[in-house]
Amino acid sequence: MSGLSLPFADDRILLNLAAYWSAKRGAHPLPPRAAIDPLDMPRRLLPHLALVEPTGQDGEIRFRLVGTELVQRFGRDATGKTSADLYADGEYRRYVEQIYSSVIERAQPLYIDNTRRFMEEGSGRVRRLLLPVAAEAGSERVGFVLSTISWSAAQDTDGHQPPPSRQRQIAVEALEKGVLQATLRGLLDPP
Repeated sequence: MSGLSLPFADDRILLNLAAYWSAKRGAHPLPPRAAIDPLDMPRRLLPHLALVEPTGQDGEIRFRLVGTELVQRFGRDATGKTSADLYADGEYRRYVEQIYSSVIERAQPLYIDNTRRFMEEGSGRVRRLLLPVAAEAGSERVGFVLSTISWSAAQDTDGHQPPPSRQRQIAVEALEKGVLQATLRGLLDPP
C-alpha cells in the first residue's frame, strides 16, 4: 500500500470511513449530518464509530453514538454522555476535548497515531480519525464529528519508551486524493 498519500492508508477501518465521509461530502465543503446514515456504511465500520457533538460549554462534547467495539474497549457505553460526565477534570479530559475542538474549529479532518498500554493486552497502537460534519447542507459550521478508532498490537519497543503521539490535520483535498488512490487500487470495502 505504499505510495498512498494518507498516513493511515494501511488501516482499513480509517480508510473506509474517510471514503464514506468523502462520498457524503459531494460538492459541499463538509458532508451534512442528514447525509450520514449508519445503514449505508460498510458494516465493519459500525462497531468502531462515534458521532460526537459540541455542547457549547467551553470545549465540552457529547457522544451521540458510540459503536459496540468502542464500548467493549473502553468498558462503558458513553452514548448520550458528555466529556464532563466521563472524565474527571484532568489531563485526559482536556486532551479529548482539545482534539475534538480542533476539528470543530478548523472544519478539517484530524488523524492521531499513538501507543497506549492496555492492562490485559499490553501495548497497542491506537489510531484515530476525526472527520467534521456540517450541521446542515452547504454550511461550513461543524455540528458533529464522525470519528473512529482502530487498535493493533504495538511493535516491541525493547524496553524503550513508545513513540510519541502524533497528530496531523489533513486538508480535505489531501483526504480526497488519498481516497481516490485507494479506490483505484481496490482497497475499499463494499457498503
